[in-house]
Amino acid sequence: MAFSTIHTKYGLTAMSRAESTGVPINLTHMAVGDGNGAPVTPDWEQTQLARERFRAAVSRVYQDPDDPTRFTVELVVPATEGGWVMREIGVFDAAGALFAVGNLPETYKPLPEEGSFGDAVLRLSFVVTNASVVTVMVDPNVAVASQAWIINNITAATLIPGGTVGQLLGKASNADGDYEWQDPDAINVTVDTIAERQLLAADQTIVDLAGTTTYGLAVYIDGLRIDLGSGAGEWQPDESLSTRLHLGQSYPAGTRITLVQNEPAGSAGAPLERSKNLSDVQDKATARSNLDIFSKDETRQMAPPGMVAHFARSTAPAGWLKANGAAVSREAYAGLFAAIGTTFGTGDGFTTFNLPDLRGEFVRGWDDGRGVDGGRELGAVQSGAIQSHTHAGSSADAGSHAHSGSAQQGGAHSHQASSGAAGAHSHTLRNYDYGGFGSGLLTASDAPAQTINTSSAGEHTHPISVGNAGDHTHTLSINSAGTHKHAVTIDAAGGAETRPRNVALLACIKF
Repeated sequence: MAFSTIHTKYGLTAMSRAESTGVPINLTHMAVGDGNGAPVTPDWEQTQLARERFRAAVSRVYQDPDDPTRFTVELVVPATEGGWVMREIGVFDAAGALFAVGNLPETYKPLPEEGSFGDAVLRLSFVVTNASVVTVMVDPNVAVASQAWIINNITAATLIPGGTVGQLLGKASNADGDYEWQDPDAINVTVDTIAERQLLAADQTIVDLAGTTTYGLAVYIDGLRIDLGSGAGEWQPDESLSTRLHLGQSYPAGTRITLVQNEPAGSAGAPLERSKNLSDVQDKATARSNLDIFSKDETRQMAPPGMVAHFARSTAPAGWLKANGAAVSREAYAGLFAAIGTTFGTGDGFTTFNLPDLRGEFVRGWDDGRGVDGGRELGAVQSGAIQSHTHAGSSADAGSHAHSGSAQQGGAHSHQASSGAAGAHSHTLRNYDYGGFGSGLLTASDAPAQTINTSSAGEHTHPISVGNAGDHTHTLSINSAGTHKHAVTIDAAGGAETRPRNVALLACIKF
């Protein structure tokens, strides 16, 4: 992100007015803000900061000695103010209007109770077309001197005049300011051990001494003495400055360096002291190799940030966080943020990020181009599924067979019957006349017969009676169906999800 300072629309108008009227602009106050929690880009139409956190009178407004049209406005933020991130800065004139505005690299301003405190000096530079439009002002009670100004203006000759070649400056008494120039033979020198401690910055290899010199100096890194030499892990004095030394390698930020002058051992090789319980081992790596053990850093590498593990407990152990999808600080867990970024969520988009949420989940290995579970990104969630399949089924083959059966018993009953129609017809009747024969036994052959025709009865039927068959059954035969099968219906079974037998453990992630 680019950092810049621009004039506001009001500021440009004010400069034009000052040039035309001859009345200079009086810049009286400055303010610093946190950008409302996000980086900002200066806008010339601004009339105020995105979110102002502190405002005070400027300590001074001064010109650049090499460019009269370039001015710098300075603000001192006291140690008592803080607890927020500085992202924006603005300067206001006597009317309280925003004259110029700029953005700052994100810098956290701590409070004293956080363990780190101090005044912050902020400077905003801008250029004008005419140097006379701005009032140069310095508050003698608040002005902060720069290192360059001190080097150029404060010298030993101005502070301590007098003396001759070869003389030394010594205290005449313990009173402040009571000193005198003395000849070397008049001075008694008592040599005692002098020590100072500093904290190294990242990649720092040059150390400037504040209370010692490199003559007779012993150097310790985190309590481990390093030798005088030109190799890695050693140190050398500067060729021209006795108050500067060069380390053979850099160390992590915050590493403590202890510088001891006039130590009895001097520049001699450091012995292994029993009372230090191996803290003064010259080559710890070789010692660990001989003992076949790991260092603390090597052990941490075995469980690097981003590693996920399951624990048979309900709380996360030290150095771990529950993998529950929570949003956590990007600053507090910088190592974990560097490892997983925003893969599992962006948090608030500025100061937090999300952990993976593994509660109630089965973990599956990322496909990573293999093609078994392709088309998925690292950390993507996948819904439950059952692979498409069919079920085979059959009933037992019964072979060719017949089924026996019986009709239901009908009990005692009768059947209706009728004869077929005989059509229109007549019946012939033979009549025998027995007259004149008197009584006696006669036969048909004895009497003369006469034929008598009866009239037609018309088309008709004659009823037929069928006798009751009594209580009985009828035999029923069923033909064979041949070799065949019967359909089978299978009912659904199962619960709300597909899962193997499992045990619930707490998933955690290393930070």
